[in-house]
Formats: sequence, structure tokens, C-alpha cells
Amino acid sequence: MEIFELVLLMLSAVFLSNVLSRFLPSIAVPLIQVLLGIILAIPLGDHTMDLNPELFLLLCMAPILFNDGANTDKKSLWKNRKAILSLSIGLVFVTVGILGVFIHYLIPVIPFAAAFALAAALAPTDAVAVGALAEKVKVPHKVMHILEGESLINDASGLVSFQFAVLALVTGTFSFMTAGTSFVLLSLGGIALGAVMSLLKIMLMRGLRQLGIENMTSFMLMEILLPFLIFMVAEKVGVNGILAVVSGGMVHSFSYKKINPEIAQLNLLSKNTWSVIIFSLNGLVFVLLGTQLPQIMETIWIDSGIHKSMLFVYILGITVLLLGLRFLWILFFRNFEEQPKNDFASRMKNTFLYTVAGVRGTITLVSALSLPFVLGNGNAFPERDLLIFIAAGVIITTLLLANFTLPLFAAKKDVTVADHTSDIVLLRDVVNQLQAYKTDENTVEMNKVLKMYNDRIFSLMKHKEVSATEKELRRLTQEWQLENTRRLVFERKIDTGVGLSLMMRLGKRLYVQTREEKYRARVRYRQMLAHGFRSFRVVPLSFEERRKERAKLQNENNQFIIQKLNELDKNEYSPEIISLYLMNFEQARFTKGAKKDSDVEKLQTAIDLASQIERETIQRYFEKGEITRKEMKVYRDNLLAIEASSQL
Repeated sequence: MEIFELVLLMLSAVFLSNVLSRFLPSIAVPLIQVLLGIILAIPLGDHTMDLNPELFLLLCMAPILFNDGANTDKKSLWKNRKAILSLSIGLVFVTVGILGVFIHYLIPVIPFAAAFALAAALAPTDAVAVGALAEKVKVPHKVMHILEGESLINDASGLVSFQFAVLALVTGTFSFMTAGTSFVLLSLGGIALGAVMSLLKIMLMRGLRQLGIENMTSFMLMEILLPFLIFMVAEKVGVNGILAVVSGGMVHSFSYKKINPEIAQLNLLSKNTWSVIIFSLNGLVFVLLGTQLPQIMETIWIDSGIHKSMLFVYILGITVLLLGLRFLWILFFRNFEEQPKNDFASRMKNTFLYTVAGVRGTITLVSALSLPFVLGNGNAFPERDLLIFIAAGVIITTLLLANFTLPLFAAKKDVTVADHTSDIVLLRDVVNQLQAYKTDENTVEMNKVLKMYNDRIFSLMKHKEVSATEKELRRLTQEWQLENTRRLVFERKIDTGVGLSLMMRLGKRLYVQTREEKYRARVRYRQMLAHGFRSFRVVPLSFEERRKERAKLQNENNQFIIQKLNELDKNEYSPEIISLYLMNFEQARFTKGAKKDSDVEKLQTAIDLASQIERETIQRYFEKGEITRKEMKVYRDNLLAIEASSQL
């Protein structure tokens, strides 16, 4: 099968995993993705993807680590630096050393270098997996910040250790002193290179803006290419590409500190684009693992020299040692918490929380899948599939363990619906102020602007609430039309035949909606007879006369409905839906070419007016203490993005 078709299938599986996770909230998304990959492998048969380890590392790790660096909380990273460095460097190297020796003696068919490579792949934790699990439980903020910072740094330290182990595996030689010196020099060089290249990119964008070039698409493309360029240049120069993309991402995040409409719009585009890219890449890694697991299992079952029944015992043993080392390390450093020495219960609870939250995920998988197929002497690497299978088993085990034990050490998170009350109140205030600027001359333009604000309010409201109010208002407007048409017919201001025809149609619609007896056809006939409709004479009209009578009746009904809508209690009915109906019936007054389309200049003036009113309203709400400074910043950023995207 063509690679393109295979990638499309795997991306479809990633999308499906996101949908299934909503129906299976108790199962971690990576587990669903691995299962979908296994299912996908069945129809694929022998059509598997041959992975180039170096290319796989570039395509997956460069953007993921760049995005992690860009989104990390720098203040929290610095504040918790001792704890983060202890876990991400000290614990990683201790884990690689002890676990590597353990794996070799546990499974003698795995050589020392390969055992250390597997240990290095298993050492880094996965913040994405922890974040997904933390959506269900209340993980303390400090714990979450330490876990995220640990994941960011140990991605780099783990991958660097992995690269040295693979180098030893391929070449057959290893010097601890050389490796240690190289680690420091290459790491510092990588950090410097990534920072410099990101600064050059920021300066380039600033120069293009000064020349009057504001092409969001080109800027976004440059941002997506940046991590790949940093990684490739770092590898060519000979410094550490992993740390280069991390530092590049951290420096890149400063390019969005200055706020103006163009940067706000680019920032919004950047966040949305990267969220899709990172979710897709993380998902593709797990789906890809699923597609390869059946073949790996078959290879291990046929060719491996180990006992098949012991495979899962090995996975369990490695997982226990991995988490045991983490538990002891954290316990030794007292959880990095300032707690009384005698608070043993709280200390143990936090220790277990840090331990089970050490989930393995994307980094481990990418490392395992990037193991070489061939050693330096030209021979095949027969234990490659075994190492990938063990890595996958440890990932699944840690995910399952965290999935079911985290609630024991952290309170369950309450499922709450986002409250947008303050947002709605602010936007309604803006709408009320805009209404004062509405005249007969600018009705069409102002209605378009008001509809924009109503749509924003609708997006913040509950769908059921909007639907129920809209249904009720639809019924009321039809009843008002029926009432006014009956009055016009009795006062002989409209032709009887035209009036009766509309009354019968309205009665039929109302009966379908309400099923009320008074709207049934036979009941309506009796009501009309009781009101003396027999004395009304139906005069045949020409086509033109009937058209004029219908237009007259529609205009009269529209005026009556507008009056009734303005009299409604806005505490009982949604003001936005009332406004929507008002705009519809007001617009009907300008039908059949009586009013030209909206004027572009007038429409832009109305949009500018609305933006100014909204900005002043945000400031007023902040000064009155009704919104916080953080909320004010969010409102202003949103307004800047909307202004930038609504320029005509």
C-alpha cells in the first residue's frame, strides 16, 4: 500500500480515537490509539511502513519538543528548578544505569548496549499523558508544574542518553569520560544554537513587518519549518539537536509577548495549528505502534530465544523496578515539599502521587521505534522487535496503573460546565449600547454587526436553552400574525379571501407545533362561523390586486410583530433571540429592492464603532472590579484577533 494512503488511514484512526475517548472516558486515549492501530493492522496484512530511524526521530520529536519548549511555564520552571533538575537529570541517569544492568541480567539475550538503550528510552516521562489523566483528578498545581518541567528536561536527557547507548550498540565501543564530556559540550552547543536560530527568525519576521509585509500564511509556514531547520542544522554542526529544538521553542514563545492585532491573530492561528499538529503526531506514534505490534509479536514468538510465558513477567519486572527507583528517589528528596518531618501520611501520599504520575509515552515510543535495524558490523539487530515490544508493554502498564490508581492519591475532579455568565453579560451590555446608534439609514449595517455579537453570545449559551427560546418565539410570532390578521379582516382593512387563506395556513402550522385543540381545522371553522364570517363577502381579485393585498397584510403583520417583540420581557426571553427576530422582521420592510445592499464603508464604520464600545466596556468592567486583570487581558486579546480578522 502506498505510504500516503497508509498515513491517511492512521490519521483517520487518530481522529476516531478522539471521538471514542468521549464515550470511553475511563480509558486513556493512547490505549485507544494502540488498539485502533492493531485493528488497522489486520486488513493491512503485509503492507507495513518501513521506518527510517533518523527520519522518524526528526519528523516526530523535533515539532513535539519545540512545542513543549514554547508552551512551558518559564516562571514555574525556574521556581521548581531544583526538583525538576533532580528528577530530569539525576533520576534519569540513575535509572539508565541501574535499569540497564537489570535488563541485561534479566534477559541475557539482550546485550549491554541494547539494554542501556532500552533503559534510556524508558527513563523519560510523558507530560501529555499525565495531562490527559490529570483532567479526571485534581493534581496539585505545584506537582503538575514539576511533572511538566521534568518531562520537558528529561525528554532531552533521556534522548541524549539513548543516542549514546545506540552509538555504543552500533560501534561496539563506549567511554564514560568521553560520553560525559561530549554530553556537556554538545548540550550547551545545542541550547545556544536553538536560541540563536529562534532569535534570527524573530528578527526576520520583525524586519518583514517593518517592510509592510503581513502574510499570516507565510509566517505560520516559517514557524512550522523552524523546529525541523533547528534540528537539521544542529545535527550537521554536531551539537545536540534535541536540546536545540527545546531551547528554540522557549525563545520562540517570546515573539508573542508584544500585543497588537496582527500578532494576536498570528498567535491564535499558531495555537490552533500546533494543537492539530501535536495531537496528530502523538496519535500517529501510538497508532503506528499498534500497526506494528502484531508483526513484532509474531517475530518474537517465532524467532526469540526466550520463554514466551516469561515475556509479560519481564515487562512487569522492568515496570516495578522503574517505578520503584522513582519512588525511592522522590522519597529520599522528601517530595520537594515543605512539610513537617512527622507528617508521614501526607509525605507518603505525595510520594505515591509523583510515582504513579510518571507515565511513559510518546518519547519512549519514538526512541524504541528509532532503534537501528542494522548494527555497525553490517549484521541485523535481532533484538530490535523484542525491545520495542517491552517498551510498548511498559507504556501500557504505566498508563493502566496511573489510570486506575491516581484517584487514590488525588481527589476526583468535579465535572463542571464552563460558566460564561460574565462574558454574556459584557457582550449584552455592548449590544445595548450599539442599539442606541441604530437609525433607519444604517439599519442594514447595524443589524449585521448586531448579528455578529448575537452569534458570539449564542456560542456561549447552552444549546438547549437557545433552542427552547427560539421555538417559543416562533410560536408567539405566528400567534401574533393570526391575531392581527383576524383583526384586520373584521375591521375590513384587508381582503377577506387573502386574510382567511393566511389564517388557515397559520392555524395548520400552530397545530403541528403545539397539538392544541383550538388550532384544529374543524374547530377553526366553527370559530369563524361563530364570529359572523358568513356575513363577509369574498370578492374575486385579479392577480395584481391579490399581490398588493398580500404585501399590505405582510407589512401590517410585520409592524404588529415588531411592536410585540419590543414589549417582551427580556428577563423571560433571551435578548439575543428577540433581537434576531426583530432584525428579520425589520429587514422584511426593505424587500423587493426598496433598500440597497449594505454599504461597505458604513459597515466598516459600524464594526469600528462596535470594537471601540467593546474596548471601553471591558475597561469599565475591570475598573468596577467585575472582571479580573487576567480576564481583561483575555477579552482584549480576543477583541484584537476579531478586529484583525474582520477588516473589510
